[in-house]
Amino acid sequence: MANVVVTRGLRLCWCVILGLLIVVDANAGLEQDYFNAGIQASSREDYSAALHYFEKAKQAGMDTPILKYNVAVSYYRLRQYENARRIFLALTDVRAFAQRAYFNLGLIANKQKDEPAAIRWFQRAYRSVDSKQIQALAMEALKRLDSSPRKTRRFNPDWAGFISSSLVYDSNVALVNSDLLGVTNQDDTAVDILASTGRWLKGGINNGVRMSLGASLQKYSKLSRNDYGQLSGRVMRYDHLGSWKMRIGGSWNEIYFNGNEYQRVVSADVRSRKALSKNNQLHLRYKLSRIQATDAAFDYLDGWRQQLRAGMQLRNGKNRVRYYYQLELNDRKDFKVFDEETLPPGVILDSFVSYSPMRHTLRATGWWELNSNWHARLDARYRYSLYNDSNIEARVVTERRADSQIRLSARVDRQFARHWTVNGQYSYTNNDSNIDRRSYDRSIVKIGVIRSF
Repeated sequence: MANVVVTRGLRLCWCVILGLLIVVDANAGLEQDYFNAGIQASSREDYSAALHYFEKAKQAGMDTPILKYNVAVSYYRLRQYENARRIFLALTDVRAFAQRAYFNLGLIANKQKDEPAAIRWFQRAYRSVDSKQIQALAMEALKRLDSSPRKTRRFNPDWAGFISSSLVYDSNVALVNSDLLGVTNQDDTAVDILASTGRWLKGGINNGVRMSLGASLQKYSKLSRNDYGQLSGRVMRYDHLGSWKMRIGGSWNEIYFNGNEYQRVVSADVRSRKALSKNNQLHLRYKLSRIQATDAAFDYLDGWRQQLRAGMQLRNGKNRVRYYYQLELNDRKDFKVFDEETLPPGVILDSFVSYSPMRHTLRATGWWELNSNWHARLDARYRYSLYNDSNIEARVVTERRADSQIRLSARVDRQFARHWTVNGQYSYTNNDSNIDRRSYDRSIVKIGVIRSF
C-alpha cells in the first residue's frame, strides 16, 4: 500500500520531468523526419507511434544519445520497464544524459517495487548537479520514500555497526612534563579495541528513534595502571522543528580506569541543524552531563558539565569541512582536605585543587574522498581552559590554573574489501599551562583495521 502511495506521488514528478527531458536534435535528413514524427507522437501521448517512428529513425541511420533516450522514455510510458531500464543504464555513461538516466532508473525501480534501488538511483540523481530541476525532483521523490539524499542505504531495523582493532604508540602516557628536572616521558605501546552497533527502533532519520551501544578497551603493554575501558548506550529521537532537523536523546557511559571502576556519566543531548544553502548547514548543540565517581577515590570529580556548541558544515561534492566553537562549563566537587564550612573564620585550607574548568574550544575537521577506496581526514583543535578557583598548596594560595592546548591529527583510510578498511592515524598534542607540571607534549600513532556489518 505504501508503495502505491509513493507511486501516485511520483506521477507528478514524471509529468513535470517529461517536458524537461525529451530533447530534439536539429540535424536534417530522413532520420530526422522520423525522429520529429516520434516527438510529435509523444506530445500526443501516443507512445506506440512514437516508438515506431524512433525505430524508423534508427533504421535510417540515427544512432545518438538523444534518440536512445527518447526510445527509453517511450518504453517506460508503454510499461516495458526492462527495455527502458536497459537503455537508461547505458546512458549513465553519457555525461550529458547521466543525471536524467539516474532519475528515470529510480522511477523504474519504484514501479518494480524495488524501493532500496529506487532510493539509490534518486540519490545519484540528486548528487549530480547538471540540472537543478531534476535535482529538486529527486529530492521530492526521496522525501516521499522517507529517505535522505545523503544516505546510501535504506534504513531498516537490523543491527549495523563496526568492530575495530588498532596498535597504538603513545609517547607520553602519563601526560608528564619532560622539561622538569628528574622527570622523563613514559612512552608505551597499546592495543585499542572498539565496537559499536545500533538499530532503528522506529522509523528512520527523518522521523524515528535509534538506539546505539558501544564498548572500548585500551590496554598498555607496560603501564597497565593507565588501561582504559568504557561501556556506553544512547537513544536518540530524530525529528523536525520547522526547517530545523532535530536530534534529542540521552546517553549513559560507564568508564573504567586501571581495570577498576572510575566514573559514570549520564547525559541529555539536543542537536539541531538547518540548511542555509544547498551545501552549507548550521549546527547547534547543547549537552548536559551528570558525572559521578564509581570509585570513592575519585569523588572530587563528581558534579555537572554543560557544553554549548555552534558551528557550520560546508560540502563540496563528497568532500566536507566542519568547524565549530564550544563553551564548556564545569561545576565539580573538587578536592578539599577539610570541609570549608567547618573551618574557623580566616583559616585557609591546607590544600585545594580545582577540577572545574571553563573551556573555550575552536575546532575544524575536514573529510576528503581521494578516490573510491582512499579517504583522508584532517583535524585541528585549540582549547583554552581557565579553572574556576585558585589552587592552595601548603596553605599558600597559587594562581588559577590556565591551559592552552593545541591538537593536530591526520588520518587515512583505505577500503580493501566490501566490509573491511585499514587506517593509519597520527596526532600531536601540546598543552601549555601556567602550572609547570601540567605542561606536556604528546604524540600518538595508530594503525588499525575496521570490520563493518
